Amino acid sequence: MKFDYAVLSEAYTEWIDYPTYDLGHDFSKEEYELRLARARELMVQEELDALVVTSSTIGQWFTSFLEPHEWHDQCQARSAWFILTPTDDYLYMTPTACGEHFNTTRRSTWVTHIRAIVERAHWPRHEIWDIAQMPWVFAELGLERGRLGFELGDCMTMGISFNDFMRLKQLMPHAQLVDESPVIRRLMQIPTPEEVSRVRKACQAGVWIHEQVPHILRPGMTEKEFRRKLEKAFAAQFGEGYSYLSDSAWDIRNPEGGDSSFFHYVATDRKFRKGDTICRGWSGAIYRGYIGDVDRVWCIGEPPEIVKKWYRVNWECVRAMEEMIKPGNTFSDIYAACARGEKKHGLPERPVGRVGHGVRNTSGLSVHPDNHTVLEPGMLFSCEPMFGNEWGFFDLEDQFLVTETGYEALHKRAPEQIPVIKA
Repeated sequence: MKFDYAVLSEAYTEWIDYPTYDLGHDFSKEEYELRLARARELMVQEELDALVVTSSTIGQWFTSFLEPHEWHDQCQARSAWFILTPTDDYLYMTPTACGEHFNTTRRSTWVTHIRAIVERAHWPRHEIWDIAQMPWVFAELGLERGRLGFELGDCMTMGISFNDFMRLKQLMPHAQLVDESPVIRRLMQIPTPEEVSRVRKACQAGVWIHEQVPHILRPGMTEKEFRRKLEKAFAAQFGEGYSYLSDSAWDIRNPEGGDSSFFHYVATDRKFRKGDTICRGWSGAIYRGYIGDVDRVWCIGEPPEIVKKWYRVNWECVRAMEEMIKPGNTFSDIYAACARGEKKHGLPERPVGRVGHGVRNTSGLSVHPDNHTVLEPGMLFSCEPMFGNEWGFFDLEDQFLVTETGYEALHKRAPEQIPVIKA
């Protein structure tokens, strides 16, 4: 049986623009147009006839954090393709069995053309859509002989299987399927002004909730009780657009108590006690999809000298890294500043790992000894040296924006002395 994709693709198009309740958008139409314009400039530089995005991590930057919610890497039975050409923008997606997702996506994105991924496939293929329809799609767009960029390179993950990609190459012998990662990494390296604003608000909210910890936490309180109180405090302080996740990235160490709880997600019934060194590896604060990745450390009761020492080493390394942030320096230069601080305190050289990162891992902005990417105005990333031992997980993280002359901290920096919680 041969499928007529042209006919099947029209099965539910009537539902795309059916009038229903407005859902709002993640960002403005102007913001969407700015993102497209930036992408198209880079497409020209890379000589691409189309940018083809199949993963949710990148696709939702163009569409929405919420829609479509069935990219292949999120729901392996279905698929979504964002295709950007020099003149148009398209979203090909599965409408589901009744076409309702067409309508939801139309109300949540600014994409000009929403079209169907047909949910028919020939057995023994288990997925309910088939890559065989994509040559027809590209031909419909006049791209059957085009130079098409896919998520093939560093920091990229395609939202289709390797076998499907190789099959697509066979089905489109006259097209060039090439690496688009230079375009995507560049887009992710320089956030738009709206994105910077959202990260700033998320980080500032994150600092605020961190500052409530000494006022809320008391010895004898369980992790579950503590996290519920944090959630209540955040909800009372912040309104629309903000959310807070109290779970994940908590670390509690108390070698004298014998019941340390290393980096974990699940809230337990463990009771906080005097001598606990507590770290949180992010703030839990989110503003309109952007996280406030700010890390802090506390101690219950007067910290022993060794805890004070490690906190101070952590703090000094962040400050040393911060001073290296300026256009023209590299991420390896920032890493080297951290390494010098560690050496000053007699620490062994780090064999592996990074000590900071960009807003998105697709940007390639890791603070790493082998990353020689040059800093430019508009880049946004963190300085995050980490040290772990039996006395604590010492992880201070601050976020910085590269400016024309140096840098700007997006929020209040980590305090110089470890915050103490009353015992």
